[in-house]
Amino acid sequence: MKQYAVIHAVAGLFEGYSDTTCEFFPKRAFADKHIKQILSGYRKDKMCVEIDDSDPMNVIVTMTRQYMDYHACVPHDMEHDDWVADNGDDVSVEVFRIIEVDLSNRSDSTESCWLTWDQQNTSPAWDYFPLCMSLVARVSSDVMDNTGKYTCHETNMYQLTDFISSVYRLHHAFIDIDDYTMHAFRIPKPKNSDSYDE
Repeated sequence: MKQYAVIHAVAGLFEGYSDTTCEFFPKRAFADKHIKQILSGYRKDKMCVEIDDSDPMNVIVTMTRQYMDYHACVPHDMEHDDWVADNGDDVSVEVFRIIEVDLSNRSDSTESCWLTWDQQNTSPAWDYFPLCMSLVARVSSDVMDNTGKYTCHETNMYQLTDFISSVYRLHHAFIDIDDYTMHAFRIPKPKNSDSYDE
């Protein structure tokens, strides 16, 4: 059965990057409607200077408090991307991404599958949906492989322990160690499943 995840994230590691959210919908039309409802609010906000919805599965919203300067410069003196690069500290770029989740090849297991999100690259972290144990094993391995000699191992272990605990207790897990920043979202089980998630 297919589901559609809507990720709402701040692009990269700008303020609010740990607040990435994910909502699941049983049909693509519901996911599209959800994004359109949110975008209608953005369209009324004068700080919203651009909504790029040319790809409905990957909508990018640019907001700035310097909206008057933006409108004075773009597109007359410079391109949108150039203005954003020059004014990065005053700009917030948000991403709405629809991800199709197809778990029809999975048996009805009591263990949950996860959608992973690479915060720095604003894209799915992996091209598969791991089970809990697989998620924990891969993240543990990645953290150990990516730990630099100048980083605090005690802090890394605390972060990793917190991530593992979240995988088994919550619907969202987050880890942020050096250049490794990832969200994981528990994929709800279908309604006809023995272990249905509400």
